[in-house]
Amino acid sequence: MSAEVPITGGIEEDAGDRASRAVAEQQATLPPAWKSLDRLLIHLTSLVLFAVGAVFTVMVTAEVVSRYVLGSSIFFVNSGARLLLVWFFLLGAGIALRHNAHVGFELLVSRMHGVRRRNVLTIAYACSLVFFLEMIWGGVYSVGPAIPQNEAGLGISVVWFVLAVPVGFLLLAYHMVVLLAVLWREPARVDAVPPASTTAS
Repeated sequence: MSAEVPITGGIEEDAGDRASRAVAEQQATLPPAWKSLDRLLIHLTSLVLFAVGAVFTVMVTAEVVSRYVLGSSIFFVNSGARLLLVWFFLLGAGIALRHNAHVGFELLVSRMHGVRRRNVLTIAYACSLVFFLEMIWGGVYSVGPAIPQNEAGLGISVVWFVLAVPVGFLLLAYHMVVLLAVLWREPARVDAVPPASTTAS
């Protein structure tokens, strides 16, 4: 009788470590100086994301308690939560890109190997990089008109919302450059040809 092997714990562990393994494999192909800089950037971005997410959670929780328990609303929470949410998503998009967490259409790429797969991914990464650079330019262009505008709920300039766009897409562009570098530093194997089947006489 075969023994049953529990698989739940392994699946949970694999899901939890998948993102870290993906980043570690990417960094393994980078030069030492670039690897150190990349680790520092990812660590600092993760700390900022943690702080923004924690403040957002505290603010929303305080607003819910204040509104439904005390019967009053905290005037700055709505605007503050929107500001934090914008920064959270745009800063986190780069980390998600490195973790392979974005939704992608991989039906064709999954059937390719070697040089052909690398070339197709290079075109896709390059198109994404062009889009990121356009968004950086658009975000920087929008900073000037946003400076004189004020957000009524917080009493600050709207530029603090707009700045999240060029900063977030600058990080996305950097992470895409890393993925391109990783793609081309890895050895591209020639498309594998299935071996001829043999029959035993």
